[in-house]
Amino acid sequence: MLGDLQKIIGRSDQYQEEDFVHAANMLLVNQFIYAERSGHRDSYFLVASHVDYFTNLFAAIGWTLIYQPDEAYLGILPKGEERFLRLKLDESLFLLCLRQQYEQKLEAFDVEAGRAYITSNDLLTLYENLTGREIPNETRLKELLALFSRHGIIERGKPHETDPKNIPLTINPSIRQVVVEDFIGQLEGLCEENDEDDATPSLSESESGSTDEIKIESLPAETSETSIAESEDAVTEQPASEETN
Repeated sequence: MLGDLQKIIGRSDQYQEEDFVHAANMLLVNQFIYAERSGHRDSYFLVASHVDYFTNLFAAIGWTLIYQPDEAYLGILPKGEERFLRLKLDESLFLLCLRQQYEQKLEAFDVEAGRAYITSNDLLTLYENLTGREIPNETRLKELLALFSRHGIIERGKPHETDPKNIPLTINPSIRQVVVEDFIGQLEGLCEENDEDDATPSLSESESGSTDEIKIESLPAETSETSIAESEDAVTEQPASEETN
C-alpha cells in the first residue's frame, strides 16, 4: 500500500502523503463523511478521486468502502464478525424510527439532496406511536441524539429560542446503510418481544444495561465506545465523531 501511495503522490501536484493519512483517519473516526460539510469536503474529494486506493486500503484492515456519489457521501463498514455489536433496546428502536421517517419523507418527495428533516418532538411522537413505549427523558434523548450524530446518521440543528427543547434534526442518507430493509418487521418484533419481557419481573433497562438482539456493525473501540453499522438479521448494516450544527 505504501508503494501504491508513493506512486499516486508522485503523479499528483495537489496532494501529499499527510492528506491521504488525514482522509483515512477522517473515515475511521466519523465512518461517514459528506461533501457538503466544510470539515469533510477536502477529504471527501480526495477519497472520491482515489476510490480504488482507499478501497484496497480499508479492505486490508477488514473494512468495506461505501461510495455514494449521487448523494455525495462516503463511508466504511466493517466486515465479518468485527461488525457485530448489540445495542440497547431504545437505541435500536430509535434507529428503526429514523429509518421509517426517512422512507416516509422519501416517498413523499420531501427530501433535499438525499436528506430528510424532522424535529426531536416529531421523532419522540413517532417513537411513542410506533412502539407504545414511554418517551425517554431529556437526558436520555440527548444521549441518543449524540450517539447517532457521532456516527453521521443524523445532524443536530440549533433550536429556536422560543422552543429550546425541540431540536431540528437532519436524517442523512447513510441511515439506509445502517438500517436494513425489513425495518418495520424488526420494529414490530422488538416491541412484541419487549411486551413479553414486561410480563415477568426484571430490572429496568437502565438498571440492567440490557441490550436487544439486534446486531450492528461497529467502529473500533479506540474510536468510539458505542458504534453502529451493518446488520444481516436485525437493525443495521453500518457508524464517528460528534458534530453539532
